[in-house]
Amino acid sequence: MRITGIERVNNGYGVLVDLDKCIGCRACQLACKEWNGLPAEELAFTGSFTSPSKLSASNWKIVFFHEARGILPLPFQCMHCLDPPCALACPVSAIVISNEGAVVINSDDCLGIGNCLAACPFDVPARGSDGKYYKCTFCVDRIQHGLQPACVEVCPTSVFTFAPIGVIIDMAKREAARGRAVYGVGLDRYIGGGTRWVYVASKERSAAMEKILPPVPKKKLDPYRWFFVSLKRRVRLVALISMLNRFIKRRLGI
Repeated sequence: MRITGIERVNNGYGVLVDLDKCIGCRACQLACKEWNGLPAEELAFTGSFTSPSKLSASNWKIVFFHEARGILPLPFQCMHCLDPPCALACPVSAIVISNEGAVVINSDDCLGIGNCLAACPFDVPARGSDGKYYKCTFCVDRIQHGLQPACVEVCPTSVFTFAPIGVIIDMAKREAARGRAVYGVGLDRYIGGGTRWVYVASKERSAAMEKILPPVPKKKLDPYRWFFVSLKRRVRLVALISMLNRFIKRRLGI
């Protein structure tokens, strides 16, 4: 799947995640793997309900379990920032924003430099065995055909509400006015002030949110600086290839 990049837009879609409804069944996690054709992994026992323990190139969605005051599950994936720093940090423009608001890595263009991971305050992009980086695509292929993301579709307890981002933000603000904890609205400018995945929970169920999601997703690096650092690396690589090419041609008498 290849997504064509556009200028950043303030419309598109979002998802409201109501943690009070989550029972930790992992149906969303399995649906993600099935829809995207992601391979299974051999996992080691960690002593936690969370399995696997972190996102990877073949695990784009995980249900984390905060096991302090009871067992509190939290489904997690790429947050799809309103202004994604990973896209700005990529020196080859391999990360684009679709009309739907999905932040997508075009694997054909990815060189595996890793600026996206370095820029992401949520540590989402994961390096695959081919050296390229992978993550949740927001099921943009489904959205473009009038469907909801796979994880949203299969949830048996309606944890996820999929709607235009403006509707999601309004819903989150109403939940905040009711005294519920909200995450994904009014965040740092580094990510555009918010994310397209917005979490809400009662005070009793908000511990997982406080533990797993960074309270202030701040700048990890200056994307502009890393862009030029990467550009210098690419220039050096091109120069080296050019020198080798000239050397080989001289040796072969071409």
